[in-house]
Amino acid sequence: MLRINGLEGIKTTFGWASALAGVLMVAGCDGGNGVDTNGGGSNGGMTAEATELQGTIGAEGGELVGASGTAFAGVHLVVPPGALSTSTPITIRAAGDSTPLPVTAVRCGPMFAIEPAGLALATPATLTLPFDDTVVSDQNRFDDEVKVWVKNGENGNSWGQRLQTDDSPGLVTIDLDALQTVAAGVNPPASTDVVTFHFAPNPKFARCFAQYPDDPSRQPDVQATVVRGELNDGMFLKGKYIKPGLAFDLFTVQNDSLGPDGAPVAGFTNFGLAWYQSDLQARSNGSMKMELRTILLDQIFGFDPAVALPPTGTFEVGFWFNDPNDAAACGFDVNAPTPFNGEHKAGPLAMITLPDATTGLGPLCTKPDTSVTPARCSP
Repeated sequence: MLRINGLEGIKTTFGWASALAGVLMVAGCDGGNGVDTNGGGSNGGMTAEATELQGTIGAEGGELVGASGTAFAGVHLVVPPGALSTSTPITIRAAGDSTPLPVTAVRCGPMFAIEPAGLALATPATLTLPFDDTVVSDQNRFDDEVKVWVKNGENGNSWGQRLQTDDSPGLVTIDLDALQTVAAGVNPPASTDVVTFHFAPNPKFARCFAQYPDDPSRQPDVQATVVRGELNDGMFLKGKYIKPGLAFDLFTVQNDSLGPDGAPVAGFTNFGLAWYQSDLQARSNGSMKMELRTILLDQIFGFDPAVALPPTGTFEVGFWFNDPNDAAACGFDVNAPTPFNGEHKAGPLAMITLPDATTGLGPLCTKPDTSVTPARCSP
């Protein structure tokens, strides 16, 4: 059976959204077609607009699926055979629950009430919910760290947390053992696990990557936030006022060509050990964004016994012009490219982090050991 009522709009945290009709698939109902068309006309019981998804699911199981382009897009409830003992009307509707998520959580998707609230399932259902990946990255998290908060019980006033069993772009899936109010969210990282730093321009070539080279109030501004993780770390880089369309190559390096004050280091020879980490490109509005997941804080290193190179940390982060010609107007010799891209024919350094004035180490080292000279990083 399918019953979807009409409405003119649903207001959620993410604004007013037209709620068009959803889709319901129920195995073995109504002569096998899964849809009760009583009073529904040619569209199988769906009006032009709807406030809810609703269908009757029995012991044989079934699915409720939100249609794309509607307020229920991305919602997918799969009730397996045996989860219900009798035919039961199931409803999913947009919810504005008065019980806020815990203070340690940030909601990143619409809230939905799945009813009858509190109905236990003999076998867990699979529930997929949509989320906004921009909200996730703004909290310095990745899509596979999205969770689902579930309201505890029919009359509960608190939330439980469910870890995801699967994810795909903009969607998170969990196992659900009872019908409840649900919402996708993330836990922002603890402040003790977060390191934020800015990049300084290579003075000689700054005009060649600045979107507004003659406007002191809109000079290139690039910063990165690194979040310490259990298995690896995440870097979330954001920039603005970069010349639109320019491409760069991001590396972690051993040595810095700029001093703690941002001035070029006299007699600088080379960047030492360098690791290619990611590509970057400025958007049409001059902004830049990149997310990277790897080993970064305190333990990023390389070694090569073939040339007697011991474990060597790369605690500075910089990015280079991908195309040497983009820096030619600032005096770069395009016939003498640097090796800082995949083809080993890059331009000069554009921006780089600065070393600490006391330890001389880059910002990826958060545990400096100053008992030795020069200071080293404690893994």
